[in-house]
Amino acid sequence: MSNKSAATLLKVVESHDAGDVMNFSLRKKALERNRSVSRISVNSSKMDEPSVIVIDSKMTPLEASTLLWECNVMGAPVYNAETETYIGMFDARDILSCVIAAHREFVAMGGHHHDPGEDTHMVNDVDIHLDDHKTRRDLIAKALQHIKINSKPPAPGAVTVSYLAARNPMTPFLTKDSSLLDVCKILACRQKHRVPITDSSSGKNACIGIISQSGLVAFIANKCPPGSLDVKMVDAGLEYKKEVVKIADDASASDAFELLDSHRLSGIAVVNEDGKLIGNTSARDIKNAVMDAGRTNMDMDILSYLARVRQSQLMQNDKYPSCHVHEDATVAHVVNLLAKTGYHRVFVVDDDMKPVGVVSFADIIKFFIEKGGD
Repeated sequence: MSNKSAATLLKVVESHDAGDVMNFSLRKKALERNRSVSRISVNSSKMDEPSVIVIDSKMTPLEASTLLWECNVMGAPVYNAETETYIGMFDARDILSCVIAAHREFVAMGGHHHDPGEDTHMVNDVDIHLDDHKTRRDLIAKALQHIKINSKPPAPGAVTVSYLAARNPMTPFLTKDSSLLDVCKILACRQKHRVPITDSSSGKNACIGIISQSGLVAFIANKCPPGSLDVKMVDAGLEYKKEVVKIADDASASDAFELLDSHRLSGIAVVNEDGKLIGNTSARDIKNAVMDAGRTNMDMDILSYLARVRQSQLMQNDKYPSCHVHEDATVAHVVNLLAKTGYHRVFVVDDDMKPVGVVSFADIIKFFIEKGGD
């Protein structure tokens, strides 16, 4: 077995520190912001300190999630101004289960339960027919209120940002000078999607940046010499054959999101009646589902639901490419696909387009940590 690819990836990591990734991410964002400008200057090796999205511990989970989506990020640190401490990392995935519960509450309160695939009128089009003439919007608002993801504490039973963030503590504290390998070891752990970078020069730990799995892989892909990863996954020893979490294309959106939530994933495969891969969900779809807040009926089949909310929540630069490779794909193809799409996983399919495995950000990191030194 050749571990040339793993060794190349590991060498890139060992040659850089956390600050290098932060500067790379800043330059990348600057390019994206100025894409329509003919002349830009982003060649400076020294960039300004990154602005970090920080969530106030007094925010409701729905307010916090809205802030994340507006800033196009999936997670951020939660700060308690009274105690001057960071509580932990808030991940918008944490309230997906609340949105699912709100949908159930909506149906229980009299909302119309559609069969998968049945068309649903948009909220502003018509009122649904109920004995008490309540509109769908009114019921959804009340359902969300019952679930209490938009209730200010100390409302009884309110789900708080602090409670959710405390489940994802901001430890250990790393700095810009920390080795990139130390960052990778943390991100290789299950459910560790981002690492906060802190500065304690003021006497207190202040979060000055976030390194995410996607940002890390994009950095590594950019630094690898051309052709250095042109080895097939099987030859490189990149393990991909594993159980694929998937759902049928005629399953309801609520079933799909419940499956996502139960496995704590952002993406699952969508297959047709022949078991062939025809689509997949992503972190962006969780974003759209949360922002939609149940207004689009979640009893629609998953593909119809995704088409509806993707259209209603579409951002100017949002794209939804299919994210899969075949079994003879090279490590370079997988790494570059992850880097370009920002998806957390790539599905591996056989010649019949049936999913036989998956490669995630964490799999890539574990690959070069465990086999790069062989």
